[in-house]
Amino acid sequence: MMDLNIGLLNAFNKVRYVICIGAFIGLGISNTTAQSTFSFSALADFEYAKAGSKSHYYYNEIDKDAIDGSFSIAQLNLMGRVNINKQWILNARVLLERDKGQKVDNFAIPQLNIQWVSKKRKVGITVGSFTNPFGAFNQKQLSTQRNFIGLPLAYGYYNNISSNIGFVEDMGDIAKIAIDGEVQWGSTNLYYGGYTTGAMFSWNIFPGKVNWKIALVNGASNLQKQLSGPLQYGVISRLKIRPTYFWEQGFSVSHGTFYQSSEVSDQLDEIVNFKQSMLGMDFKLGKGYFEFTGEVIGSFYKVPQFNEDGLAFEVNTINAPLSLSNLAVNLDIKYELPFIQGSYIAYRIDHLRYSKLENSSTQKWDNNVLRHSFAIGYHINQYILTRATVSTQQVDNKEWDKKLGTFRLMLTAHF
Repeated sequence: MMDLNIGLLNAFNKVRYVICIGAFIGLGISNTTAQSTFSFSALADFEYAKAGSKSHYYYNEIDKDAIDGSFSIAQLNLMGRVNINKQWILNARVLLERDKGQKVDNFAIPQLNIQWVSKKRKVGITVGSFTNPFGAFNQKQLSTQRNFIGLPLAYGYYNNISSNIGFVEDMGDIAKIAIDGEVQWGSTNLYYGGYTTGAMFSWNIFPGKVNWKIALVNGASNLQKQLSGPLQYGVISRLKIRPTYFWEQGFSVSHGTFYQSSEVSDQLDEIVNFKQSMLGMDFKLGKGYFEFTGEVIGSFYKVPQFNEDGLAFEVNTINAPLSLSNLAVNLDIKYELPFIQGSYIAYRIDHLRYSKLENSSTQKWDNNVLRHSFAIGYHINQYILTRATVSTQQVDNKEWDKKLGTFRLMLTAHF
């Protein structure tokens, strides 16, 4: 079975290479075929950040060595699109960014896909690496599409579940478990990068009013390492409706596996119970100078428990994994200043609430989090956007409660 997984994994990687070669062929076609077009854009984020004394990338996106103030490049992006003809499209994004809030040395091609759409734009099929269709925030991949610099908690706060070892209480800050030479800090409910790999079908049931997407992908929505072993599976779907011109509503579901092989893999059975299911509801209301957006996401996990002292899985939880869940809620309120064109102010309230451990009436599997964020932004011109955000963060039952505040200032150049 493992050999089969490796073979399928290699096949997926070959598909990526084929798409990449196809992109170059498409570029050549675009230069010779009248109906083909090529377009590209670029974006660069420059950021100054300062944070509270107990800050850490895994809790508020600010590295512990940068709390006294640091200025650096946050991201460099190059996006390309080849319209081979009216029905076939190639999409690509090349990214260079900070690795876990530190050095700018994380190079990736998060988006690389080929897309077919019907002549009347009613249905479409996408194959390759594409934006995870779950929820509304995933659709805002570029910083120019976001009012705040920081991510909502569901996308940026690491909880006590690791894709290598499952559940460990106080993972990272107290329980420092090194697997394959890397200390485990858990994972976010949704992968912050917002991309996944597989095939997606989209259907404009009523154009401009009702749209449905369903994707078969390589793992659950929290899986961070794309196309790594063993091979995973996942299904993600979103229904988006627009009852009126000022109201957009979305409903999403996601289910998949997310185990990543490591030095302790031999302790597990061939079929591993690392599963995540999610239900989500998102909305957008906008009228006049006001805009209200938000998401409610329930995440449900099936994972074994890992013993820190023995560096082994709890035997009774391997075939009967723990059932853990949390609820993430965020609400953004934005107001565009009518007397300064291109400017806005915004407020976000963000909450992450965890369920109790099995067989416990009081102990939760992680600590509830509450964050308040304030932002201001101004489009200096059509190519330059500047933003500043301030946030406060409270974490239950932690000594570093109320010491995770942040100040972030970002300048974005794009064309």
